[in-house]
Amino acid sequence: MKMFLKTYLGCLFVTGAFLFFGGWQLFDFNRHFFLATASVAFVLAVVLSAWLDQEDRIEKLTKRVEELENKEKEQ
Repeated sequence: MKMFLKTYLGCLFVTGAFLFFGGWQLFDFNRHFFLATASVAFVLAVVLSAWLDQEDRIEKLTKRVEELENKEKEQ
């Protein structure tokens, strides 16, 4: 959960900076600017967290396969 919150805050900062430097022209944020910014940052954080979790799983599986291959070579 802490990792997700760190990711969300990072995405919120990046999204805010993007919108501040002209990104607001791409979207219609006239009425609910802060809610829209937080929503976009949340979606980005969910996608990024899923991607990072998948990367961790791939690394663990790679280590497991290498260990199994090393055991097989020893026998």
